[in-house]
Amino acid sequence: MKLKTDRANLHQATSKLLSIVPPKTTLPILSNVLFELENEKLSLKVTDLDVSMTVTLDVDAQKSGSIAVPARVFYEIVRELPDFELEISTYENRMEIKCGSGVYKVSGFSAEDFPKLPDIHFARQVKMDGAALTRMIKKASFAVSKDETRPALNGVFWHTSEAGLSLVATDGHRLAKISRTDMKITGYTKDIIVPPKVLDNLVKLLGEEPGEVGIIVNESSIVFIMENTVLTSRLLEGPYPNYDQVIPKDNNKTLTIERELLNAAVRRVAILSNSLTHQVKFSLKADHLELLATNFDLGGEAKESLKVQYKSEDMEIGYNANYVLDILKQADGDDVVFELNTPTTAAIIKSAKIEDKESYFFLVMPLRLLD
Repeated sequence: MKLKTDRANLHQATSKLLSIVPPKTTLPILSNVLFELENEKLSLKVTDLDVSMTVTLDVDAQKSGSIAVPARVFYEIVRELPDFELEISTYENRMEIKCGSGVYKVSGFSAEDFPKLPDIHFARQVKMDGAALTRMIKKASFAVSKDETRPALNGVFWHTSEAGLSLVATDGHRLAKISRTDMKITGYTKDIIVPPKVLDNLVKLLGEEPGEVGIIVNESSIVFIMENTVLTSRLLEGPYPNYDQVIPKDNNKTLTIERELLNAAVRRVAILSNSLTHQVKFSLKADHLELLATNFDLGGEAKESLKVQYKSEDMEIGYNANYVLDILKQADGDDVVFELNTPTTAAIIKSAKIEDKESYFFLVMPLRLLD
């Protein structure tokens, strides 16, 4: 293999790939990046056997070939090199990198030792708006469970139908659901569960101004296709729990409050909450909310009073402050609405602002109030 290429492009490509490379692995080959050069195209591939990424660059190719070299070492070499043209060549299982007056040599592995990545049928891809998909992922993925004893909850549930696309995540204590009527995976009607690692990487790759992203759903994997990057992940096995049965249908008491005001107050009061439960008590009266927290270990208490819109009977509810703060971070607009029923039933939290073609809500379970 022999090629010439721009250092900046290669540095940018390898920095993307590092997020997939496992920091520790019992299979040393997974710590490597596979280089494949053919027809002026250099493909860089990494995998952890669950998630894979391929970045393709246009280069000045002089001789086709392939090799796998340690990903982090290669990245650190390229990162520190000056912005000159790079000459990369291989002989046997060694790579030589020339830049200006510098020469760097790295031992690698045969490409045959690298796991074979699945073939991708690009003609099957369904195009989606990257900005809208990024927004959906951010609003759902924070609620994914980290409890490995319930593997189906360790991912984001995707449901596509004639009505559009819905993303749902829950850890049993909170739930997030967002739907769009203008997005769907056409030609595929089965529900899927997508691991958060691939979604986190997709959001990073799409960046602040994402364009279109192509999506292919296979029987056990999902593929995301961007301009010069392909991201592939295995799907989690289901079934996903029936989340509809935990969504309350008769929450007829509404609390409306300024989002930033509540966010700041909960953050302050939570400093003196119980270090295990992070409980903050919401004490509701007509147009008045009092937030209270107690930490018996510190002998500390916190209390704040806020003006709100609330017309129903007095009520006291306990919530995990961290769950409430996570939800407020994802809500849009100036005001949020809590739809309530009793102190022991789930609250539905929505933004007072409604987006066109989109709907979302969050659910949070209450805590038993400490006496």
